[in-house]
Amino acid sequence: MEFRLGYFATLQAQSIFLVLSVMTLVYLFYKPVITFEPVSKESFVLPLTPEVVKQWGKEPVHVKTGFMFHQFLTFNVTKNEFLMTAVIWFEFDPTKVSLETIGKFSFTKGEIKEKSEPVVTKISDTLSFVRYHVRVQFNTILDYRMFPLNDHIISLNFTNTAVNANEVVFDVAPADFVVPQYLSVSGWDIVSHEAKSGFTDYELSQEKRMVIEPKVVFSFGIQKKDVRQLILMLLPILILFYLSIFMLSVYDYLLKMQNAFMVFTAYMAYNVVIQAMSPDVGYFMLIDYLVLLFLVAMFIIFLALVFGELPPELLAKDTYEDIKGGVVLFVHAMVIGTVFYLTHYLV
Repeated sequence: MEFRLGYFATLQAQSIFLVLSVMTLVYLFYKPVITFEPVSKESFVLPLTPEVVKQWGKEPVHVKTGFMFHQFLTFNVTKNEFLMTAVIWFEFDPTKVSLETIGKFSFTKGEIKEKSEPVVTKISDTLSFVRYHVRVQFNTILDYRMFPLNDHIISLNFTNTAVNANEVVFDVAPADFVVPQYLSVSGWDIVSHEAKSGFTDYELSQEKRMVIEPKVVFSFGIQKKDVRQLILMLLPILILFYLSIFMLSVYDYLLKMQNAFMVFTAYMAYNVVIQAMSPDVGYFMLIDYLVLLFLVAMFIIFLALVFGELPPELLAKDTYEDIKGGVVLFVHAMVIGTVFYLTHYLV
């Protein structure tokens, strides 16, 4: 018996393709889901090196600094909105830097909503300890190219514009940046945290008027710990895609065209829902590529369905069956190959 491509358009073959395709897609998404691979980068801070100190001509005053997250009141990664409470403290020599100067700290890309009065403790004749309870609303630089596969680095940039970095720098030891175990963020795991001390510089004018300010970057990595959002976005797309491809196994032309039109309409309507769930950015994300991928696949299927109305003298029945089988093979290969590329090489 001669083998023909048309066999791949039968219900039996389609059912096998469905199982294999779903298993392959689950496998392709599994590794990105369980692996922490953030796309977002940490904020940049210039390190204080001996060469920099030599260039400045003097050693700045070093202020020991600590920071402890207390809780997040708002944690919206999609909208890049964060509101947290924390404790920040300083250990300093009041004869070298004043409490008033210490208290003028701020956060770039953020706003201090509340700040307590300083609680000062004298450690020794030359050292004082002061702490502040703060509530900070901030955003950060997030890269959503892999959305909805969300792994990010959240950065909070501390600075003090009341003093130059060649006068005072703030040093944070790893043990003094505390993310307590009780800190819980719904739907996310905090998998890492790090503090980098240094300074930042920028020019105020073309006359090379340089400003150098102390800076500390508090950053922590977050990983999505559930796949609810991923499933809610992709499952309807996959259902509509597989419904459309199964239309190639229906022989009633009017029935399959009606169903194909309803599936296509539902797909376009659901795209509006996806856009509402996605971050508002000016570049293509993974979910955008997936929407376009399945849209192109469904359009190819729709064209194959239209060919079924051609008269036999233009398109023989056996040839049309081979076309449908070839479309089934091509569409599945296109989807699997493109998803493999997007999940492994997009960024």
